[in-house]
Amino acid sequence: MSDDTAMQDIYTIIGTIVARLLKPDGELHLQDIVSSLHNYSEQSTEQLEKKACQEAIRLLSRQFH
Repeated sequence: MSDDTAMQDIYTIIGTIVARLLKPDGELHLQDIVSSLHNYSEQSTEQLEKKACQEAIRLLSRQFH
């Protein structure tokens, strides 16, 4: 898998999670996204999805620091 494809997979999985988390009040916290990515990764049976989730978590975790 190329770096471009991997990044696209990461952005896609983040977008999927954010879309699921959007609430009518409009509040969405970075920790909510990371937690949902972790849960999604744990439940997924697809290795590519798991890897994309893990990479997305690493990418977003850098935002905390």
